[in-house]
Amino acid sequence: MILQVSSPAFDSLLALFVPLVIWAVLLAFILTLCLTVQDAIQQLRRLHQIPCHRCKYYTGSAYLKCTVNPVSAFSEDALHCCDYEPKQPQIRVIPSKPHGKRWLLLNR
Repeated sequence: MILQVSSPAFDSLLALFVPLVIWAVLLAFILTLCLTVQDAIQQLRRLHQIPCHRCKYYTGSAYLKCTVNPVSAFSEDALHCCDYEPKQPQIRVIPSKPHGKRWLLLNR
């Protein structure tokens, strides 16, 4: 047997309760989504601080990323690597442009 409760007080209470539950679930979903995005941004900022690609021991190879610490290379353990040494900047010599009318005529 199905019990049916049908009274004006119950209907008005149900009409108030259902929208409140819907709004609470929607608010909880939005809050959870915002917290997840915030955590992802913090994780990305932390991972972008890893200095391995600027280290002189970085090989650029997919098989051996670091010659000194290959296990912890490009992980959060590499944030405070005691073997980190910055690469020396490579100096490129850019040849100067020739001066004169002949160069101007050739490059038109």
